Amino acid sequence: MKTSFFLFLLAVVAPPALRAQSVVGTWKRTAMLLTEASGKTTDELPEITKTMPCTAGITYTFLPDGTLRTDVPETCGPMKKIIEQMNKTTRWSVSGNKIKTVVVDKNLPDSECDLRLSGNTMTWTYNYADTPQLPNPGKAKRLVISYLRL
Repeated sequence: MKTSFFLFLLAVVAPPALRAQSVVGTWKRTAMLLTEASGKTTDELPEITKTMPCTAGITYTFLPDGTLRTDVPETCGPMKKIIEQMNKTTRWSVSGNKIKTVVVDKNLPDSECDLRLSGNTMTWTYNYADTPQLPNPGKAKRLVISYLRL
């Protein structure tokens, strides 16, 4: 459960983006594939959605000025305000096949990961060995987050 909550926060704090020519737009998270040190891969999104169903409606809008807006459904109750406040000042940038997100709240680390776009699907790949600043309580190898353009 701790891993699922962390992955939920990571996905909210460090949501999707695209290559420079296609970043701007609204996206919805569709999968969170966590690969453990053992090699076992599990989609963590169903567990997060089961625990907090309203998260299925969260969207991420990348604005042309490099800011990111996270929209949380009213059904999330008090979590709506918390999640949106955490992400209120998130900035994004793309360089080559990397996406970087920066948040003002320094309790949360900036993050950078591999970026891939195929049609209306965007994929972020966090290789934990490449990003040691990211919390990794389960000692996972990789997290692949997929998004669908709305």
